[in-house]
Amino acid sequence: MDEALLPRRYTAAMRPVSILFICIGNTCRSPMAEAIARALGGDSLVAHSAGIAPTGRVASSTLEALRALGYPCAGLASKGLDEVPLDGLDVVVSLIGPAGLAWLPAGVAARRVAWTIPDPYGNDIATYLAVARTIEERVRALVDDLLPPELPAR
Repeated sequence: MDEALLPRRYTAAMRPVSILFICIGNTCRSPMAEAIARALGGDSLVAHSAGIAPTGRVASSTLEALRALGYPCAGLASKGLDEVPLDGLDVVVSLIGPAGLAWLPAGVAARRVAWTIPDPYGNDIATYLAVARTIEERVRALVDDLLPPELPAR
């Protein structure tokens, strides 16, 4: 595979792809996306999450849903945009639609993606699991887009 054909994608010679997921409280959706992206991207990807108005905690049902799907939750914490590195981001994903991207500081030079994912906050675990599965599908497609299949040995 010619690495020159992968202008937007990660190659073995590049630094890891850096992604920021944002939602309102950094309580449910964006921590789910962060955990899933970390697991799917391995060493080729660095994932962060933040909230526009962080609650200061990740919902216990968020952690329960992630664990039920087999994703590690270590290091997940609710934080604001001012608490995550914004320099060097490759992609910013809003899980609350295009409005979430409006909260980014003007200098953030990254590909911007808007997903509208329903907020499971306050609902039962089945709702959290359904939302986590939806996020998993979206994150998997994004990671597949950003990271090439295994590069052939040279």
